[in-house]
Amino acid sequence: LAQRCKRFFCHRISHVVTINAHLFYPVYCLRFDRTGRFFVTGSDDNVVKLFRLGTVGCEAKVRRGASSMQENISEQRGAVLICTLRGHASVITDIDVSSDNSLLATASEDGDVRIWGMTNGCPVAILRGHEGGANMVRLRFNNIFTKYMDVF
Repeated sequence: LAQRCKRFFCHRISHVVTINAHLFYPVYCLRFDRTGRFFVTGSDDNVVKLFRLGTVGCEAKVRRGASSMQENISEQRGAVLICTLRGHASVITDIDVSSDNSLLATASEDGDVRIWGMTNGCPVAILRGHEGGANMVRLRFNNIFTKYMDVF
């Protein structure tokens, strides 16, 4: 049974895309939105990045006589950077997206939890005062819950 499940999942999982948007910094957290078309990454560079998944087509114009036509040479699955969210002063530790895809929450070791608008990337709120850093954030039913460790 275990081998059969392993074969089932191995056929369904495939490498989609490699993103090198945070330069040489490791990505610590990644979260998809509720539609699965967007994802957000948080990294050691103190930056949050929002991407859109899709098919990137490479088009070329082929000229034949007096008419020209577009020919799709290749199609690749890829991700497009939508926006970069700056404001944290330390490593991004967690990300969450609201159930209606309108808000994005980020937690950081700087002790801040930041709430951003998903549609425009503008900051909505900053929750400060988590001693020792904010390790986890969840957006549920329009309430924000944070879990943190206070250093004594």
